[in-house]
Amino acid sequence: MRVRAFILTVILLATGGYNGQTAVQGEALKPHTVMIYMNGSDLESEIGAATEDLIEMLESGLRSQNADVVILTGGAKYWQNDVVPANECVLWNIEDGALFEIERIGLRNMGDPDTLADFITFGMTNFPAEKYGLVLWDHGGGAIAGYGHDEKFYDYGTGSLTLPDMDYAFRKAGLSGQKLEWLGFDSCLMATVEMALISSQYAKYLVASEDLEPGDGWDYVFLSIFNRHPRASGYTIGREIVDTFMAFYGPNSDEILTLSVVDLSKVQPIMAAMGRLMAQCSDKLLTDRSDNFTNLASRRRNTKTFGEGSPRDNQSDMVDIGDMAHQLSDLFPREAGKVLIALDDAVLYNRHNSYVPLYGLSSYYVYGGPFYESLDLYAQLDVDEAYTAYLLKFFDELTGASGQEERQTRSIYAGELQPHVNGNPVTLYRTARSMRHTQYAIPAKVNGKDCDIVVCVRERPLESTEAKVLGCRYAEGLVKQKGYDIFEPGDRVAFYYPGQGDEWIVTDEIAINEPLQLEWKVQ
Repeated sequence: MRVRAFILTVILLATGGYNGQTAVQGEALKPHTVMIYMNGSDLESEIGAATEDLIEMLESGLRSQNADVVILTGGAKYWQNDVVPANECVLWNIEDGALFEIERIGLRNMGDPDTLADFITFGMTNFPAEKYGLVLWDHGGGAIAGYGHDEKFYDYGTGSLTLPDMDYAFRKAGLSGQKLEWLGFDSCLMATVEMALISSQYAKYLVASEDLEPGDGWDYVFLSIFNRHPRASGYTIGREIVDTFMAFYGPNSDEILTLSVVDLSKVQPIMAAMGRLMAQCSDKLLTDRSDNFTNLASRRRNTKTFGEGSPRDNQSDMVDIGDMAHQLSDLFPREAGKVLIALDDAVLYNRHNSYVPLYGLSSYYVYGGPFYESLDLYAQLDVDEAYTAYLLKFFDELTGASGQEERQTRSIYAGELQPHVNGNPVTLYRTARSMRHTQYAIPAKVNGKDCDIVVCVRERPLESTEAKVLGCRYAEGLVKQKGYDIFEPGDRVAFYYPGQGDEWIVTDEIAINEPLQLEWKVQ
């Protein structure tokens, strides 16, 4: 990573800068302007992911006659190159493989909707184009948490953007009058129907992931599409983003991969169909309540979820809409079928490596928590009255006695063989499965901070030794970490295992003096 950062420094210093005002005033109308809101966060300060993506943009081969790329950097305590400052936000422009500084705008909170609105206004005013794209780069958390994690402001509770915040920013920037051609989230969990509904007022296409993204995120070689198709539609651009993303990681990747392109003009029928389906579920809860709740809760538990970790970090509550409909199709075939038809109409392109079919859009479905805060935030979105009413009814049952019992039935690996990490017994929770491997979370504490240790196990049987510790994912509230933190020599780790009821017991700390290895031993 440091070698790559050094390459970025050489490119920048060799090309030099220029007066931003003069350059911007000379801009003529181009086919495309791509605006990249690069909230570096700990992705940059810890692993240099933003620096790496800046280099990918410079090396994409994009010819500036076909598209402008304008970037706002900020949000990180430290940048792993000698060019991007950490003490203020900077506007940049990429031209023919070179990065030019336009203007330093002082320290701004990347989690403030006014900062986002001002950036969009700046980009569209000073880099006029026939079509505009916007990439929101950082962590994401789905319908409840939204997007972003500005390290310099997050400790004060103001470093991220909720869906209403983004609605405000897009509206303030005038996107209701001049829509983006496409809106992309290079961040986790943002291919949600709730985000799509809000975005439909301001953009034509949405490009986003249902699940957690790897730390490397998108492959910005996709920018070269503007050389081949200068006036490409948002759909064509979205397909290129998806295809380059999947190719970057390849078919043998240890990562769970999802990315889809959504026609935002067709998302309202999805939400309406979901409301009608869940109205039927609400009616079931009004009759023979206990048995029907158990039935519905079982189907919710079996629905494909995203962003799920161990029970200590299981707060996203995002589910695949298509799989949700399938889980309910035997009870309400007509209503579930309408959801699937609407999904198929809106999701134009969808690639993934999941073991189960994914349908390209997710939705919030309460189950793991935190309940009160999440439901209150969801109600404020005002997406569909019938759907929200069902979530509230389901929540009432979930917090009752039968619901407490239901939520404790977790899939903990157990058998004759007990999983161990470097000789220490651990508890595995399955979180995701691709066609080639299964990911598990081990609840732990690293250097005194709660996290999940993420493990990839190739095929079955589990005891086949083809297991790999990918790293740890820290709990950052509702916003989910993109990628993993890698263990360093000297790190100290303790493991959690479940006790009685909601109690968790933590082991003594051990020092990591050698790479972590997962193995199975006879109990």
